[in-house]
Amino acid sequence: MKIASALVLLTLLTTSLSKGLDDWSQTEILRAQVHPKVRIIGGQEVEPHSVPYQVGLIINNYQYFCGEALISQNYVITAAHCGIVMRTVDVVLGAHNITNAEEATQITISGEKVILHQDYNDTSYLNDIALIKLSQEVSYSDYIQPIKLPSASDEVYDYQVAIATGWGLAKDVPFPSIRDMSQVLLGVEVAVTNMTDCSGYYNDEEYTWVTSGNICTSGYRNKGTCGGDSGGPLALGGVLIGLTSFGTDLCELCSPSVYTKIDYYLDWIAANSDVTL
Repeated sequence: MKIASALVLLTLLTTSLSKGLDDWSQTEILRAQVHPKVRIIGGQEVEPHSVPYQVGLIINNYQYFCGEALISQNYVITAAHCGIVMRTVDVVLGAHNITNAEEATQITISGEKVILHQDYNDTSYLNDIALIKLSQEVSYSDYIQPIKLPSASDEVYDYQVAIATGWGLAKDVPFPSIRDMSQVLLGVEVAVTNMTDCSGYYNDEEYTWVTSGNICTSGYRNKGTCGGDSGGPLALGGVLIGLTSFGTDLCELCSPSVYTKIDYYLDWIAANSDVTL
């Protein structure tokens, strides 16, 4: 099977680490319970605070962790497969070392409302997009800035080089643990691939995984994401073009990474947030 179920894999990792949690710090729990398929492959540490729109989500008091992007003083955007499990969510902004809550640039704001796309399919990941309304307005700084959204729909990005960022594993390991996670923000340059090739790789008789609402990167030279950096940003020239969504069971297969295509959802974003397009 080519597709990895984000939530099943996350549940398995949480279960496998459930013993002895009382002996761990919250920092260790956060690092341990990042989705095992949420990773940057073939990248490196970014210059600290050079990606000021990058946000981390602590879900259900450290039960899950996802990435996302800041799009206004009141809203962040992420994947619906992250939003669907949320009972509570803390939004961490201005972070480079996500495990260091004492990092001077970090602030944490609780999420007030989670808005899932009404047509999200948690089997095929179609319409894998969600918004989170913050409980208070965030103040911008050198370390916290919103990312621009595309100006028009139906943009074609084929063969352009974008950057995916996030925290998480940097390689496949049999049983991910806290020592395998990245404390610091990682980034990787990835080439946007032709959608015909990407849909041919994933789509089958049972499911249509890749549609016009997606964008893919090639995985060439073993670079990309797997299953997302769940909800984390794919940016091109300072513009948010995708949210990482899913990939193959193993990340180091040089297979395409699949993202939610932002310009496909501009009307939905405008209708459900305070962003003016």
